[in-house]
Amino acid sequence: MNLRQVLQRISESAPSDWQLIFRPTFRHRFNEILTAEGEVAALDQDEHAVMFTLRSDIEISMAYGMVEQGAVPLASDNPFASENARSVFLDIFYQGRTVHREIILKVDRNRCLLPSPTSWEKPVMVPLGQANLVRLIHSLAGPPTDFESYFEQAGMRHADVPWP
Repeated sequence: MNLRQVLQRISESAPSDWQLIFRPTFRHRFNEILTAEGEVAALDQDEHAVMFTLRSDIEISMAYGMVEQGAVPLASDNPFASENARSVFLDIFYQGRTVHREIILKVDRNRCLLPSPTSWEKPVMVPLGQANLVRLIHSLAGPPTDFESYFEQAGMRHADVPWP
């Protein structure tokens, strides 16, 4: 199975196809916290909030929720620019190995998950597979809001192009 096949299998799945496992996920990241002098003062530990395993093929799994960037600046003409946006990692695994990392945006005070586009030039074109993947994660672990309405408000449109 190649990367596109794994991503297609995931993006075409339904939320009911996944087994969810909440923290601890055992997919940790450690960061050194430095003093003003540059000495290590402590270690900060972070992890994904939730893991997903495809019930029909347990070789495919995902981990979601580790913060990539705590404050993502959006263009002033973006309807969510005045709210705090942040980006989080979605790591995709095949046979336990990381095969893809997707950056997902949490916008409107974490009320919606959106794809992270390569360009914010209007219209914001997002590959259909990428949009379907983020829609799935929104359904599995996101807030109870309408993904499609946020997608449209952000000026995003589906693009029928290969991804990734």
